[in-house]
Amino acid sequence: MSRDTLVERFEAGTIDNSKFSHTEHVYVVWSLIHTHGPLEAICRFETSLQRITSEAGHPEKYNATITYALGFLTAERIAEDQSLTWDDFAHNNPDLLTWPNEQLARLYPDGSMLTERARRMFILPGGNPRP
Repeated sequence: MSRDTLVERFEAGTIDNSKFSHTEHVYVVWSLIHTHGPLEAICRFETSLQRITSEAGHPEKYNATITYALGFLTAERIAEDQSLTWDDFAHNNPDLLTWPNEQLARLYPDGSMLTERARRMFILPGGNPRP
């Protein structure tokens, strides 16, 4: 499957989530960021991923915190050099392409990204400190 087809099928909700690798997740968000900018891209990615997991009968596999945190990490890396092709981006950022992801584990060392609350809504690293 071509990369363009991958993004189209992802947004259409016709991709087989059981065969959709973590690297492909990052590729799709990378592509959407280049096309739509970070905020719209991450929202589009979220909407499609929620639909795909729900239609697969596993809505509990969607995690808002992981989706948003990885999306913004990807956007941050893209901003460092927007001219990189996917292959160059992937070569320069292998830490974003592994699962489980070390960067997310560093942001959420307490495991809070895996809570039910984090699954339902994006939570900031470090929790929600209150006075």
